[in-house]
Amino acid sequence: MIDKLKAELLESRRNLEKNLIGMFVASQTHATSENRKRMLKMIKRDKIADIKSNCQAYIDGLSTTAKGKWVNQAKKSFKENASKFDNC
Repeated sequence: MIDKLKAELLESRRNLEKNLIGMFVASQTHATSENRKRMLKMIKRDKIADIKSNCQAYIDGLSTTAKGKWVNQAKKSFKENASKFDNC
């Protein structure tokens, strides 16, 4: 009977330790992970916006400094590639 109570007490202690670890350690680790994910998404969104802005500035600058058929084709190509960033 004492052995049974001792085993139950040990099992209760293990469960308590697991719950404490889950509440204090795992929740902080999960929060840190979620914050990192959000931060990476924000950085990605900002970088894509910067690239799109730079592409548009390049297209505008190209059309004012260069002339000819190839310029229209190059502008078209840049616009197509810049539009692909909308899917990211």
